[in-house]
Amino acid sequence: MDQKSSDKMGTQKPTCYAGAGLVIGAGMGMIFGLLLFEDLSWGSGMGAGLGLVFGATVDARGKRQTKSSDNGEE
Repeated sequence: MDQKSSDKMGTQKPTCYAGAGLVIGAGMGMIFGLLLFEDLSWGSGMGAGLGLVFGATVDARGKRQTKSSDNGEE
């Protein structure tokens, strides 16, 4: 039983930034869409797309750094 609890304490739950990027991008896109295009749908769509790409990029970069640090490479 102690071994299982020590295993759980050593593992870290990975953080996912793709969803947060999607939400923040859609919100910022709504604001810029109303200012630039006077249309909420164009801005929110473009903002959500850019936020998703940005969040997925951050996720991929974090996983790559974690793998290289596990292998002992820098």
